[in-house]
Amino acid sequence: RQSRAESCAPISFLSRFTPATMLLGRRRQTTRTVWDRLVCSRAAHSLPPHTIFLPAGRDSTKERAQRALPAGRTPVACLLGWVGCGERALRKYADLYTRRGVDVIALLLKPQHVALPVSRGESTMKCIADVLSAADTRERPIMVQGFSAGAFMYGNLLTELGRRGAEGADFAARIKGSVWDSPVDASGVPFGLSRAIMDGGVAGRSEGTVGQRLLQSALEAYLSPSGPMRQYYQASSDAMHGKAFGAGFSSPLAVPTAVIYSEADTVTRSEDIRAVFDKWREAGSAVEEAVFEGTQHVSHLPADPGRYEQVVARVVREAFAGAPAGLAAGAIR
Repeated sequence: RQSRAESCAPISFLSRFTPATMLLGRRRQTTRTVWDRLVCSRAAHSLPPHTIFLPAGRDSTKERAQRALPAGRTPVACLLGWVGCGERALRKYADLYTRRGVDVIALLLKPQHVALPVSRGESTMKCIADVLSAADTRERPIMVQGFSAGAFMYGNLLTELGRRGAEGADFAARIKGSVWDSPVDASGVPFGLSRAIMDGGVAGRSEGTVGQRLLQSALEAYLSPSGPMRQYYQASSDAMHGKAFGAGFSSPLAVPTAVIYSEADTVTRSEDIRAVFDKWREAGSAVEEAVFEGTQHVSHLPADPGRYEQVVARVVREAFAGAPAGLAAGAIR
């Protein structure tokens, strides 16, 4: 069967049967066979696009990223990045976990994950849920750290778990803790997404410009309460507000939690953040608010690395206090 890569290759039909192409084809086949054996031997599960795996006990700032989650029982932290975050930047946060004996799945959030809530947003989180629900990964305890619109992605995960019934409830029971850095609710998507798209990799550069304001207006119309797309963002927001869980469903909100934000943040409003996490407290979560002075959106770690790490470390310790057998004693710290 012709692969997609082969079908897109700009070569003629006859050229496929030259000695050179036959040799290259045989080499590709051998390489693919070796790779398949390696993957199968590790029982690894492919992650969705723009998602990487970093193993515990390694220097995440230097470790080569993997594209599949291996089998195991080691706790895993799911990092849901901000729109436009680079791998190098997110690795600094991953290192806070891997140095403490926790594996990391990191999603490098792209504009399409938010702008296309079904084909990109929901499908990505469904894939992550599938990977973490496999027979050889379902014993992994989980915690989540979401940055900015990563909160929207987590809401997508919660709605997916709600659709799965008993299976989703079992998954939710494995979520042991969470950390939130500058979380954005649905109402903050138009401004936050327009700024991320227009910034071009330089945070805050486009804020208030004509282009950013025009794009924000377009996104506000796109997410209008009367529009057809609003329902998908509202479903995620409702889940984050705890509205999606019925009686008997173990709420994943009732876990050790920390929320990191600043009153100086121009992307998300502190009162909106507090409104959400007050509801988490009502659900049984012990929420720690770490308010940084004068720091901008998702810029708290560079401002005070020591304090930031202390906040994360506290949640990791409480979340994974009962680490599974097979994890080195004292690895979680």
